[in-house]
Amino acid sequence: MEDLLPNNVMCNVLSRLPVKTIIRYKCVCKKWCDLVSDPNFVNLHLSRSREALMIFDYYKPSRPGSLMWVEMGHKALVQVKRLDLTDYCGFVAGYWLSQVGSVNGLICSAYHKGFLIYNPVLEECMYVPPPPQEFETLSYGLGVSMAGEYKLIHISHRKISLDSDELYAVEIEVYTLGTGKWRILGQTPFRFKSIKGEVDNGIFVNSHVYWIIHDQIYDFDLNTETFELFPSPPGDSGASNMKMLGVLKGRLSGVSWCSLGLEVWVMKETSWYKERTIKENISHLLDHNSRPLCLIDGIDGTSILLVFHEDELMAHCLDTNKTLPLNMKMCFDRCRLVTTYRPSFVKLGNFGSESVLADMHEDRVWKNSTLFLLVHINFPANCYDYL
Repeated sequence: MEDLLPNNVMCNVLSRLPVKTIIRYKCVCKKWCDLVSDPNFVNLHLSRSREALMIFDYYKPSRPGSLMWVEMGHKALVQVKRLDLTDYCGFVAGYWLSQVGSVNGLICSAYHKGFLIYNPVLEECMYVPPPPQEFETLSYGLGVSMAGEYKLIHISHRKISLDSDELYAVEIEVYTLGTGKWRILGQTPFRFKSIKGEVDNGIFVNSHVYWIIHDQIYDFDLNTETFELFPSPPGDSGASNMKMLGVLKGRLSGVSWCSLGLEVWVMKETSWYKERTIKENISHLLDHNSRPLCLIDGIDGTSILLVFHEDELMAHCLDTNKTLPLNMKMCFDRCRLVTTYRPSFVKLGNFGSESVLADMHEDRVWKNSTLFLLVHINFPANCYDYL
């Protein structure tokens, strides 16, 4: 019964199904379980995986909270799964967790004593130790190189001037998953006269991680491990400097705004292009009671700016200039804990050096393998028609 369909056909069919369905089909037989873990299937599924949101729901310091995986619906957010972190990393209770980012279905959170990397689909969690240098953190980043190396970047700064003219040096440390250690790349050529305000964590696009620091864009190349100044969009047509970076349709994108309007820029090859301009007063949406969170592709090919506004999560469509409340209340402390997320079957155990702290999912789903065997028996014989 297992050999009715070739592996490539099974991969093609399974990779198009919802994640929950794929997890259930893993329980049908060992062959299907192995198929879902095969690197070819993992990469094929990831290429078709729909972008979603991951919201870190922080209860109180005595508990580590939970990860809430939601998808964008037409008029509201649809919760797919909630993962209680108490089952996986209860030892971080009492520490404040912050989101570093998400790449290929892996989510990274930072806390006082290191980092946690999760795969919510497989319910796995991995611990990464803190950087060896104790300089003040400026920002973090997470990404994967062209060679498939997953890297965590720590950007720190330290004061190098003792006079009234404060001068700060920027330093880079990199942790490659599977190596078990941090590497110190040393000082960058950049110096800042002051470090003011907070710096959002890096945005990953095509083996590069980007930050906005002091109204300038900086780029870390994950292949060459170089940190360089990156060109900003030309002009601003009345809007202020670039305020936020994100990814729209697989490209590095930026949004700038002021009370007079909003501009959306997209990087195409090596140049910035203005995607659209909204020449309307949007101060009611982006005022002192609001915080832009991230950019995400909408379900109908639209571009969405997610905004925390007056204790509520809202979606502002950049194509129609319309705002939709998403029926999710949030306090200001939690509004920084939202990240885009693309579910995947990348196994943390494949990295080798680090130990996976929790892998409870396998034991639970295999208990119901007999039930899901019925799905396998009734699989349509004419499935070739759907390819």
